[in-house]
Amino acid sequence: MSESDEKTLAPQGSGSLRPKAREALKAARIVFLDAGYDGATMDEIARVAAISKATLYAHFSSKAALFEELIRVECRAVNANLYVPDPQNDSIEAELRKVAANFRRIFAQREGLDIFRILIPVAPRFPRLAEVFYEEGPGAAIRQIATYLAALSRAGRVRISDPDLAAHQFLALVAEDTKLAGALAFPRPRAREVDHLIDSGIAMFLDFYKA
Repeated sequence: MSESDEKTLAPQGSGSLRPKAREALKAARIVFLDAGYDGATMDEIARVAAISKATLYAHFSSKAALFEELIRVECRAVNANLYVPDPQNDSIEAELRKVAANFRRIFAQREGLDIFRILIPVAPRFPRLAEVFYEEGPGAAIRQIATYLAALSRAGRVRISDPDLAAHQFLALVAEDTKLAGALAFPRPRAREVDHLIDSGIAMFLDFYKA
């Protein structure tokens, strides 16, 4: 059985995982972070999880399947901490500022980039893993912001014909630098610089999409 055969990937429901599978995921995170995707082995993951290799394969048919489930769990954990903007709030600026600050804070803490760092070197070989990461991670955040912007547009408070595109543009204005800086472990920018970046980004965004 090949550990890297992408054809064996199958979605796993993290909410229904059994205790042994959850232990395997915890161990997999440790091993993947230490050795990277290519350096990690199912033998080592089973050893760290204190389960047999047969038990590990009973829950995850391959290393790729295990990594896919880890991506899902990690991304959902990060997204659970995303701020959900309120379209009923009178101040659009205040809500967008909360979204921007919250998004930057999550990635400044590095946890949001751990799996991203592991995935980048192998993404060309495993496009499904990259798709899962995007859909469960950044894609989910963008959809949440797009839902908020669509509600504002329906209420006539902004004029946005493509909320999904606008959500992409907003995050690019206020948080694009976090990806590269976080991936390269650069020092965090000063709070004054971050505030200026967020405020100017919001001003540009709202000026373009004003009703």
